Amino acid sequence: MNKDKVEEMKKLILTENPDIVFTQWPLDSHPDHQVTGLLALSTWVATGKKFELYFYEVNTGIETMAFVPTDYVDITTVRDKKKAAMFAHKTQQPEQTYDDYFKTLEDFRGLEANVRAAEGFVHFKENQSGIIGL
Repeated sequence: MNKDKVEEMKKLILTENPDIVFTQWPLDSHPDHQVTGLLALSTWVATGKKFELYFYEVNTGIETMAFVPTDYVDITTVRDKKKAAMFAHKTQQPEQTYDDYFKTLEDFRGLEANVRAAEGFVHFKENQSGIIGL
């Protein structure tokens, strides 16, 4: 990631004008996830915080580190669609990856959210005092 990439992403974001951007949690063992998350955060700042910024986890405990959700989405009714989309990524060993990581995480976040299955997100925002935090 560098200044040019942040400027390129800033132009794209300002052109698309999204209300919300979802991105990788930057505290992750995978370098691509780190860069993606930091690029989104840098772009959020560079655009004057013109969109809501949410981070998502991948494999908490394996890749994603220090992730504590601020928000949950109940995925109970769309869980099968999510699984089918994940299984389309044949190079990612979907059967093993889903059963060993994603299903367990969906169940765990569901317990936290008091639903059958959920995904957790960190909403990165500025509070009323102007201090950026979670």
